[in-house]
Amino acid sequence: MRKKTGRMFLAALLLLCAALFAPKTWAEDSKTWAEDIWTRDKLTGDWWGGRTYLSDHGINFNLRLSQFYQGVTSGGAKRTSEYGGLMDYIVTVDGHKLGLWKGLGFFGHATSRWGNDILADAGAFVLPNAALMYPLPGDFSGTRLTGGWVSQDLFKGEAQVLAGKLNSFDLLQGLFPHVVDYGLDGFMNANSFMSILPWGRWLTLSQYGTAGWTIKDGMPSTGYIVVGQQNVTDDWGSWDDSFGDGVGLMVFHRFLFKIDDKPGYLYIGGGGSTKDYPSLDPVDWTVIPGEGLVDTEEKKAWGVAAYWYQDFWRKEGNDKRFAHFFVGGSVADNNPSFSNWDVFAAVQAFGLSDARPHDRMGIAYHYNHMANDFVDLVNSIPGENLRDNFWTFEVYYNYQINPWLHLTPNFQYAQNENDDDDPAVILGVRLVIDL
Repeated sequence: MRKKTGRMFLAALLLLCAALFAPKTWAEDSKTWAEDIWTRDKLTGDWWGGRTYLSDHGINFNLRLSQFYQGVTSGGAKRTSEYGGLMDYIVTVDGHKLGLWKGLGFFGHATSRWGNDILADAGAFVLPNAALMYPLPGDFSGTRLTGGWVSQDLFKGEAQVLAGKLNSFDLLQGLFPHVVDYGLDGFMNANSFMSILPWGRWLTLSQYGTAGWTIKDGMPSTGYIVVGQQNVTDDWGSWDDSFGDGVGLMVFHRFLFKIDDKPGYLYIGGGGSTKDYPSLDPVDWTVIPGEGLVDTEEKKAWGVAAYWYQDFWRKEGNDKRFAHFFVGGSVADNNPSFSNWDVFAAVQAFGLSDARPHDRMGIAYHYNHMANDFVDLVNSIPGENLRDNFWTFEVYYNYQINPWLHLTPNFQYAQNENDDDDPAVILGVRLVIDL
């Protein structure tokens, strides 16, 4: 029922815009709509003037239909293949254009999901499809509001504060442009984006919270993030429940520089939780090995991270064609976190070829060392046999069929956390349509 409701909502929205905001005759605009269908940025075009009208009044919609077919062809926890799909509805509102005050903004992100994923089949921590982790992994289907917040620019746009339901990938995309993109344009594996796992004990998919930062060169420079300790991706929960057991706090600073006149930065961040966690406490984004074992010892979690981003190639006269590397790692506590430390390295190129200036490609490697206390605790359970470390390798090529249609073959080779499993060969393909 929720799947049908999401589709009906989209259809009704398009029809409403067509009826209310058509600036020309239906026949004239229909002809234009058909003529530029292969060159426009969005499949549905300008909605007979509706999209431009709404944007001029501060309301912008981004609608994306994403479909995945992915399989574990050898190794891993289970050999299988699955189809899954997403419909993302993202709206941003400029409060000043809407008639309110300057600097006020609103953001909302809803997701409809159907089908299945291979997250559990590859291994608990391999995370081969970041997009299908939302709203929840597994056989989840339905529509949920995964993120929504209100923001206010300060000091003539040199700083910003926000509060609400913080979708972690939305937040990370704002912190790391060109690196994090929900797994819909670049890497599919969440571990290829950055260090995810050492923070996984107390940072989850969506949490209530607030954040603030200064802005330099269009990016958050120095700031903080405060979040509750309850995942609210699948429901609304409550503000009191989210913060009743403690809070998570992260602070960061970005050092901006240029090498050979090409931009780069060093990002340093750290944080932790005031909540006491048992080592085997469940999380919503995967099934933790050893869940169900009574673990009476509870401790607070913490982590620190350092990332280096650097452009190393730029096409003269075209700032949309460039290549960069992104390397770094995180260190976390040995208990209650399940990941003690990890490192990663990723290289991505945008428009590397003159013949294919709008294509995108990337290669990444990730290595994770498990927390010793966590491994020892899980391995005390009969039948469990965790290894001390695991790794992932990924390659993708995003082929632009036209501006609103992208096809991405994806290859991953990953050793999961289970010592009895062989390395997994994971093949997949992703089709994304910007509506």
